[in-house]
Amino acid sequence: MDVIEHTDNPTPMTDAQKFFFDLRGWIILPEVISDQDEINRLKEEVYNGATNCYQGRLQTLLDHPEVVGILAEILSEESFMHDDCYSFRCESSFTTVRPPGWSSEERNGTGLPHVVRPPQQANAMRYQAAGGKIFSGLTRVVWELEEVRSGHGATSFLSGSHKAHFNYGGSDRYRPNIGDSPWESEMRDMMEDYSCPPGSVVIFTESLLHAANHWTHPDHSRCAVFNCYNSLWAQWHRLNLADDVVNSMPKKRRSLFRGVWALGGGARGNVEYSADNKSY
Repeated sequence: MDVIEHTDNPTPMTDAQKFFFDLRGWIILPEVISDQDEINRLKEEVYNGATNCYQGRLQTLLDHPEVVGILAEILSEESFMHDDCYSFRCESSFTTVRPPGWSSEERNGTGLPHVVRPPQQANAMRYQAAGGKIFSGLTRVVWELEEVRSGHGATSFLSGSHKAHFNYGGSDRYRPNIGDSPWESEMRDMMEDYSCPPGSVVIFTESLLHAANHWTHPDHSRCAVFNCYNSLWAQWHRLNLADDVVNSMPKKRRSLFRGVWALGGGARGNVEYSADNKSY
């Protein structure tokens, strides 16, 4: 298959999206892909065994213009934005197919409400906002390739918890999974999920308390792609990508996998992927 390169300009994040992302810690973009034939081609790759979106047609989801504009706003600064590279990095990608009856217990405990790093801990992964600027830290982008109905197994969120200033009540304040919190049931009762048509995107900060849920949609599996992004100067996941996989991508897309640093190394800083400048 020929490599598909996006030619449309990134769609800027709107004021409404900034407001609700900061308020809730997540937003949904309905029908980013509305062409059912394209959705079917993407789904086919997942159902045929693709485990990530580094290759095939799924690769186009890595830097879709509707997502790029938002990620540049919440993970970068203007001085790092260039026409020939992205101002953020991709840290990981995985797909999921959850048939009707799938149990969140199959996530080996990570189906419980969890968070990468609670926001009250100072670290490069947590959500911050100051001076009219969002810095989302580790950020997840979920592509829903089948219809999702609220209450039937979508990812759920404790909206606003990305700015919580107190511990979640578990025995270990550094524990990302809060299944042992005495307040777990109350938090579950407050969690929100969503409905959306296929081709929609959900974006959330990993500082937000979130959970996998039993998939109970009566008509089809959940077919989704989970991509994770971060700034140029922080890293959470260790990738295991072959150089030939990245080198098969268009040059600008390759920049999503460059090394983890911001300044130095030339007049423009860290702008290009190479065998000597990669994040894995």
